[in-house]
Amino acid sequence: MSETHHGSNVKELQTTATYNHANRTFTIDTPQKYDRKEYIGNAAVHGEAATVFAKLVIDGTDYGVNAFIVPIRDKNKQTLPGITIEDCGHKMGLNGVDNGIITFNNVVIPYDNMLDKFASVNENGEFESSIPSDNRRFFTMLGTLVGGRIGIPRSALAAAKVGLTTTIKYSDNRRQFGPDSGQEVPILNYRMHQLRLMPYLAKSYALTFALQYLTKRFINRTEADMQEIEALAAGLKAYTTWNVRNTLQECREATGGKGYLSENRIDDLKNDTEIYTTFEGDNTVLMQLTAKNRLGEYRKEFGEISVGTIFNYVVEQAKTGITEKNPFATRNTDEAHLKDATFHLQAFKYRERELVSSAARRFKRLTDDGLEPFDAANIMHPHMLQIANSYLDRVVLEQFLAKLETVKDPTIKDTLTNLYTLFALHKLDEHKDWYLEQGYMEGVKTKAIRKLVSQLCWEIRQDAVPLTEAFDIPENCLGAIATFKAAQA
Repeated sequence: MSETHHGSNVKELQTTATYNHANRTFTIDTPQKYDRKEYIGNAAVHGEAATVFAKLVIDGTDYGVNAFIVPIRDKNKQTLPGITIEDCGHKMGLNGVDNGIITFNNVVIPYDNMLDKFASVNENGEFESSIPSDNRRFFTMLGTLVGGRIGIPRSALAAAKVGLTTTIKYSDNRRQFGPDSGQEVPILNYRMHQLRLMPYLAKSYALTFALQYLTKRFINRTEADMQEIEALAAGLKAYTTWNVRNTLQECREATGGKGYLSENRIDDLKNDTEIYTTFEGDNTVLMQLTAKNRLGEYRKEFGEISVGTIFNYVVEQAKTGITEKNPFATRNTDEAHLKDATFHLQAFKYRERELVSSAARRFKRLTDDGLEPFDAANIMHPHMLQIANSYLDRVVLEQFLAKLETVKDPTIKDTLTNLYTLFALHKLDEHKDWYLEQGYMEGVKTKAIRKLVSQLCWEIRQDAVPLTEAFDIPENCLGAIATFKAAQA
């Protein structure tokens, strides 16, 4: 699918598949040098055939992107005529994967090599599809990417768990400084070290439950659910792989010079997961896809922005003001309130709702002022990423809460509840500037949240090693420092 000059803009890829009715074949061609297929897994050495996405051309008319099976090597691994293949070159990681570049020079394939689940060419040489809309057909075809967008974050999260397990176990044993008595203490006892690692531990659990939820929805999917599942998969792929990138960087720094040694595996984990931020779709583009879905859901719920819609929005905001934005609520620093799941969920939903509704109003205002929709959307890209993030924060929070409901053992439930609360409050602290701007919280409340985050990190530190052991990662997959034992004084 990927082309050098049209990586994310799949709809405008330039490789062509021209139908020849006289002999019922297709001719696959790369028109210009940078219309070549690039970063194709298994291409450089091993692959014998490729599924090629190309524009179907019939009698000079472009019928959009379709998929074709194209042989590229024979059984002896010799490149076939019309096919040019080269290696992509040395990469940051995953150099065992033979990513290649493929160019097609008028390669003829049989009629049966067109994958025709969504579209076909009939006996009369005419284009046919059960999906009449070009856009809908294109996005239905891209729905086949959902499986990859579920597998990638699950794989990335596994790497983060390896890094966290190695780092937390090492930090529990590595001793440095201490009270005047000269007794050194584990570096995991330091509040700053806890603040660096415990939120990522909480996020790893949160993302485990969210990805399990997504996987189950995908396995049990219906046609009616697919659009939302695709948007959620795209968003969680970006959300998770960005978090894994940050987790592993923090693990590297939190282990000092040891984290720089290859024997501790953090370098390989960082390098091999770095590609995940652009693999199966660039994260920023995927987040825009997720945000567009949320705006689409908003339109379904409220219809076109009108006087009536704005009135309904004002009414909803007034209700929020009474229940959540009154002076008592915005200044409430009671610990029971700050730990209350109802407060967390209301705050997360408020942020998501406000960002979506303000984006819809803003887009209408920009287009009403004469901007083309493309230019208006371009101005709003940062806003769109905030929409996607707020939606994903809420989904992850809800799935953590749903998991807690299934836990019967009181000790385990208490520990997981601490993790959940840390995840929720750390997110509120992360977005405190937004909540302060909105008047949803006052400074006294955001300060209390920050202090409680630190306290929760201290409490979770006591269970940090068992929590990483619960990942059940084989010892030979961990870095060498995971078994490091400090010399006892």
